[in-house]
Amino acid sequence: MDIASRIRRMGFRKWYERQLIDSHLSFTTCFLSGIVVASCLEELGRLRLDLKSAALVALVVGAIALGLYSWRRYHAVLERAEAYGAHSTCPACRTYARFEILASGHAAVGPFFDPPDTPLPYPWLRVRCRQCGAVWRMPD
Repeated sequence: MDIASRIRRMGFRKWYERQLIDSHLSFTTCFLSGIVVASCLEELGRLRLDLKSAALVALVVGAIALGLYSWRRYHAVLERAEAYGAHSTCPACRTYARFEILASGHAAVGPFFDPPDTPLPYPWLRVRCRQCGAVWRMPD
C-alpha cells in the first residue's frame, strides 16, 4: 500500500506516529544487534576451532547484517516521516495535519525541476486544508 492510501485510511497524525514508532523499532533492533555482536566477539576471544566458534562467527555475521539493515531502515523511515511532517501544517491558517489528499505522484513536476521526470525518493502529495481550503504540495 502506498503512502497516500495509508494517510487517507488512517489520517496523517496516526500515520506519522506509526512511522516514528517503526523507525525507532529499527533503531532498537540495530542497538540490540550491536550488543549481540559485542558479546559474541567477547566469547570468540578464546578462539577454538570447534562447532561453537563457527556458530558464534555465523551469529556475528548475521547480527552485523541485521544491524546494518536496521540502521538504513531507521534513517529511511525517519527521513520520510520528517519530510512529510515538516510540510503538514497549512501555510495559510497554520492548522496541523488537517488536510485531504487531492493527488499524488512520484515524478518531479513543475518549472523548478530539471529534468521533468526525475523520480523522487518518496511521492509528493497535493493536499487541501480542511479548515481554510488552501492547497499545497508536500514534501516541497
